[in-house]
Amino acid sequence: MKKIVITGGHLTPALALIEELEKNKEVKLVFFGRKFSTEGSKNLSAEYKLISALNVNFRAITAGRLQRKFTKYTIFALLKIPVGFIQSFIYLALDRPNIIISFGGYLSLPVVFSGWLLGIKSITHEQSTAPGLANKLNSLFTIKVFLTWPESQKFFSKEKSQIIGNLTRNSIFIKRAKSPKIRNYLSTNKKIIFVTGGNQGSHFLNKLIFESLGELSSYQIIHQVGTANYNSDQDKAKKIKTPNYLVIEYLNQDDIGAVLNRVDLVISRSGANTIWDLAILAKVSILIPLPISASDEQAKNALSLEKAGSAIVLKQSEVNKNLLLITVDKVFTNLFSFKTHAINLQKTLPLDSAKKLTDYILSYT
Repeated sequence: MKKIVITGGHLTPALALIEELEKNKEVKLVFFGRKFSTEGSKNLSAEYKLISALNVNFRAITAGRLQRKFTKYTIFALLKIPVGFIQSFIYLALDRPNIIISFGGYLSLPVVFSGWLLGIKSITHEQSTAPGLANKLNSLFTIKVFLTWPESQKFFSKEKSQIIGNLTRNSIFIKRAKSPKIRNYLSTNKKIIFVTGGNQGSHFLNKLIFESLGELSSYQIIHQVGTANYNSDQDKAKKIKTPNYLVIEYLNQDDIGAVLNRVDLVISRSGANTIWDLAILAKVSILIPLPISASDEQAKNALSLEKAGSAIVLKQSEVNKNLLLITVDKVFTNLFSFKTHAINLQKTLPLDSAKKLTDYILSYT
């Protein structure tokens, strides 16, 4: 039996890898992640919900990090940094996996480093064009770095790195929703806009949509508010009863493909995995990068789709309701052109990245 630990802050490629690894009956998986969405939150994280539903053993790590802005949780987060390393070391010593697979983020660093101390080999996968600090540090202690985009290879050793694209979960290609409610909502003849700030959500995007709903009445809106419930956004969204608005905390694996394939426009942050899903499904988007992302990662991710001609990128500091509405009109006026560029980009992307990574893992272990 081969025991494999998976960790990191990027959930969607981890899910794609789990799908592929579970085809092998000789593999036992353990996931190291966060149980709650954010500092101080009692809301369970999307990774905890989804990984637990897959019956994969979940090890909750209380990892600390250097926050990019000072909040009431900043000092507490710093104090938790050694806790994450101690937990990771103990869990790895107990589990003794054959290998650790990291998907970046602050959670992955104590796991990879503790594995190195224990003599357990690690590999990491980088989804962004510009890697974050965690994966830059992880690469010092891993035997291999797999990359999504050629642009990120300059940050890593050429001897150690390999470009394979991002890992795509099978669920995003399933065009029929399991939920009757979502299935019925998608059956409209109207144009559909999907709004998402990622797994945790974005208070900025949520507030922007709340303010703009009246002027978006000619479209059907699907709004993923996120699991973190920033500023009680979930509660505010649930109070909205207009017929063209559907609120969802987090789209699960059974429905995400149907929504992404059907919608005409996505308004979103530009996390690495969101960018990949939009590209691989040839979706047209309006992207508002998170301005405090590490190394301006989200702005660089968004630029890759803007250069391809499938997206419009807006700066958060400049965005208001009027600019959003003008941009939505611009996209739908030129939808055919945007869609053509999106399809051209789609044709250049690999679909077998999860299998390539799985083959390497199984051959190594």
